[in-house]
Amino acid sequence: MRTALLVDDEPAARRRLAELLALHPRIEVIGMVESVEDARIFLAARIPDFVFLDVEMPRGSGLGLLESLPDSVRVCFVTAYPEYAVDAFDFGAVHYLLKPVDPLRLDKAITRLLRADTSVPAPEPAIEADGDEKVSVVASQTGQKVVVQLTDILWIEAMGNYSHVCTSDGRIPLVFRRSLAQWESLLPAGKFVRIGRSQLVHLGRIALVRWKSRDETFLFFEGSEQRLSIGRHAAIRLRQLLDG
Repeated sequence: MRTALLVDDEPAARRRLAELLALHPRIEVIGMVESVEDARIFLAARIPDFVFLDVEMPRGSGLGLLESLPDSVRVCFVTAYPEYAVDAFDFGAVHYLLKPVDPLRLDKAITRLLRADTSVPAPEPAIEADGDEKVSVVASQTGQKVVVQLTDILWIEAMGNYSHVCTSDGRIPLVFRRSLAQWESLLPAGKFVRIGRSQLVHLGRIALVRWKSRDETFLFFEGSEQRLSIGRHAAIRLRQLLDG
């Protein structure tokens, strides 16, 4: 039996998550608190195996709690804000759920938490290519294999030691411990091009280039409402590629 602490300032959200976790016989909820301060008080008396943690709370961000957690505690964020995903993984979170919590996604999160809690450290993640159709990535944070269709990738952006893969279906988050250079060595040359130090784009999916100013350009992609902002030097490089 693994123990869990829930940290969320919304009573209804805490109750709902507790009800869903009650369906998992390997998880026992031993505490529910409404703030980072209350969580620290709880942790002084008892250390759970897992913490399900909100981000934006009136009395402090959940990200601030991560630095004070023992290494043995595995964290899953449960929040309405997808933009904190990269920060969460940088701090070592195992999974990231968006509210309202979907039971099937929670099942996957628990599987990853249990694997992270019981497994030996994972080897260096592997990337395998299967022609030009798909790429499979083993994410180092979870050991979970994620299959991404190459035709669905719009761009890849470097974020410190990680990379964020933006796809046309808008799955959030797709964050991997991989550099742009490693992606470049894998992806088909000519289709995916590096336009700067931090951005790799799928040329064939670009539908519109809007030159907003000298220092900012927006890229729009086929079949997606997402847009990518690039700087001056990246725009110059992209113009050269498109003109060529």
